[in-house]
Amino acid sequence: MSDEQFFCEYCGYYSDSNERCTHCGKDIADLFTNPSGFRIPLMGKLLIRPYDRADAERTWTALAEVWGKLERETNLGLLPSQMKKFPPPGDVIELYGSDFEASILRDELPGRLVIEFQELPREQIPHRPKYQLPRPPTVPRNKR
Repeated sequence: MSDEQFFCEYCGYYSDSNERCTHCGKDIADLFTNPSGFRIPLMGKLLIRPYDRADAERTWTALAEVWGKLERETNLGLLPSQMKKFPPPGDVIELYGSDFEASILRDELPGRLVIEFQELPREQIPHRPKYQLPRPPTVPRNKR
C-alpha cells in the first residue's frame, strides 16, 4: 500500500484509497478520473453570428432570452446591460462577457451559433459607473 493521500471533496478529509474515502465511505474514484478543475473565467468580447442565416431571426430571439437570463443570474449584471443590442442590424453581434458565458451559450443553443472569443484587458471592457452617494445638504435639518 502506498503512502499517497487522496483528498475527498465530500467530507474534506484525506483518504488512503483513491476508490472509496476511508473517512466517509463515499465513492471518490470519479474525482480523480474527471477532476473538476476550477479556473478563473477570462473576460473579453464575444463575436456571435448565426450558423444558418435563413433562421437568424429565431436564433437572435433565442439568444436574447438566454443572454437576458445570464444578465440576471451571473455577474454580467456588473456590466452595463447589452439587451439593447438585440436584434443586431447585421449578421454579427458583439457582446462583452467571459468564456464561461460563451460555453453556456454553446450548451443552450447547440449548432445555432458561431462564437468567437477575444480576451480583452479590463480597461477595454465597459463597466457600470460607480455609485456616488448623494451630496449632503449644506444646511442642517434642525436649522431649516
